[in-house]
Amino acid sequence: MLATSAATQSLQAQAASSADAKPAPEIYLRAPENNAVVGPSFSVQFGLRNYSVAPAGVNINGTGHFHILINVEPPAVGAVIPADSLHRHFGGGQIETTLQLAPGTYTLRAVLADHEHKVISRELISSPVRITVRSRD
Repeated sequence: MLATSAATQSLQAQAASSADAKPAPEIYLRAPENNAVVGPSFSVQFGLRNYSVAPAGVNINGTGHFHILINVEPPAVGAVIPADSLHRHFGGGQIETTLQLAPGTYTLRAVLADHEHKVISRELISSPVRITVRSRD
């Protein structure tokens, strides 16, 4: 009887812990979709669940700002995301933008970084989205 009571208490504690646990954050690109064919100027819309957006330089727990990585692998967690043509920063807290790329095939990733442009976690790096940019709109 004592073992059953201890097991019941353990299950109740696990259930309470699960109910209090926050859902994992998720980042993704709402647009363009994977394998999309787009013109040289196209819309990018960021998606984010269970986390919030704040401009760069604003240090609030549970927030970050978006970056788009073009044809490059994401830096390690805690590393600063470079600012160059392959690492586009949206430090104003933007949730959408327009990109212009030359015709070709590209792999895009969205990455959420903290107030110092550091990668927050692996969960806040999107799956790759492959697109083809055609020569005209």
